[in-house]
Formats: sequence, structure tokens, C-alpha cells
Amino acid sequence: MKPTSQIQSDVQAETHHALTALNWVGMGQIQSSLNIGTFNTPVLLDLGVNLKAGYRGIHMSRLYQIHQDYFLHQKLHGDQFATFLKMALESQAELSDQIMMKTSLQFPMQTKSLKSERPGFRNYPVQVIVERNATTQTNFLQFEVLYSSTCPQSASLSMEILKSQTTMPERLPATPHAQRSRAQVRVQIKNFFDERIRELILLTEGVLKTPVQTAVKKADEMEFAVLNAQNLMFCEDAARLVAEALVSQADILGFSVFCEHQESLHPHNASSLIVHNLKAQSGLTFS
Repeated sequence: MKPTSQIQSDVQAETHHALTALNWVGMGQIQSSLNIGTFNTPVLLDLGVNLKAGYRGIHMSRLYQIHQDYFLHQKLHGDQFATFLKMALESQAELSDQIMMKTSLQFPMQTKSLKSERPGFRNYPVQVIVERNATTQTNFLQFEVLYSSTCPQSASLSMEILKSQTTMPERLPATPHAQRSRAQVRVQIKNFFDERIRELILLTEGVLKTPVQTAVKKADEMEFAVLNAQNLMFCEDAARLVAEALVSQADILGFSVFCEHQESLHPHNASSLIVHNLKAQSGLTFS
């Protein structure tokens, strides 16, 4: 008969007055998943707490188990995250009084082309960052939208070339630079759920007017060309457009908008940033 293992030591539970406090102790890149609409979406989860002075370590395995019970395969919803973080923080009783999570995922969305309404599919990079103590929860969402931008100065130069021709050229002059661009938006929000994230992505695409397309036919490409010509923008214009739309959203407490136009003329990019009432994060996150 094999002897029963009776492990008595618990090195993690050691205490000593010389042990300093830590801002973050936890796990990064936990492989997990969430339910978003009809999609079971893979996510990477960073989860950690602060550690008070005098304690050697936290109960890390408890955090992982609570992740399985209250996060894995759950809905992407602020109330569900609040329950998860409350339980996780309580599992570190006496050791910690703050907890933070960062969820990184590709947010799935169905799309339609501009004219032919051909169906398509996009994944949008999204991060959900939530901080909590015993009484307060702070929610941050970050997402990225890709769009096309045609430089207003370039469009003017193309028109100058066209007007200078004495006969109609065989080909229209192209703009010196039109480029794929990206808007990275971070908002501090009262609460969130998957449909609200979808709405904010569509709001951003709607004010920029030229989001990248998936499946297209000739009619869609022609419409896209018209939209680009009607919505010429510098990176400064793009950031202002998105910021003006976000200011009107009652549930958004603050935001930042970073726009980057990935130049086709130059080897460098043009970028702009607007920050409005955005609370700084506590520093619990390490990335």
C-alpha cells in the first residue's frame, strides 16, 4: 500500500516584516475564451493583484480556479467581469486590496459591402482593462479601426495636374498619397457589453466614412473611390472627427484617440492624438 502524501509546507504563506509591497503579482497571457454573440472567441487574460508589505506571495492557483468558474466561456459583460473580479479579490483576503485584469481578443463582426451588400467578416483588435478595489470598479475599452485616408493636399495636386492637361489624359493622375490608416480608441466607460463595443466600433467607422472593405464588386470599389474623394482628411482631421463623436456619448467618461496614417509617399507615418478626461490607470498592469 502506497503511503499517502501529506504536504505540510506552504512557502507562499511565509510572512516577514522586511518583505516589501508589490504593485502587481499575477499571471499574464492566460489562454481562455468568452462568448460574443454566437462566437466562442479565444482571449488572452492578464490577471493580478497588489501584494501588501509583509507577505511573501499570493494564492495564485486560486486566481486561476476562479477564472475557470467565473470567466471562462462567460459573456463579455461588465457585470460578469465585476462578479469575477470580486470573487478573485476575495480569494486574496488580507494580502491584497486591488485587482486588475486585461482581456485581449479579436472582436468578431459581420460586414456588408457598400453597394452590393456582399457579406464579409472582420476581426477587430480589442482590449478590455478593468481595475477594482473593495468599492470601486473602473472600466477601459480599447479598440482599433482600419480606414482609408486620402490626403487633401494630394487631392489638390492631382486636380492641378488634371487641369493643366490640354487634352483628356488616358488615365487620371493618382493622388501622391492615399493610405490605409488606423484609429486606436481608448474609452473609460461606465459599463460595457459586447453589443456596446460593436456600437462604438461602428460609430468610429461611421464618422470616418471610409472603413476598409472585405468582399467587394466593381460597384463597391467605385463607391469607395467616391467616399474617399468626399472625405479627404489629414490625420489631425480624423482624430477630431472621432473625438467629436465620443464626446456626445453619455456613458463615456473620458477617452483618447490616436490616428496613424501609414504614408504611401514617405517612409514614415503621420500621427495625431487627442486625450479628453481620461483617468490614468493605477499602474497595476505591467504592459
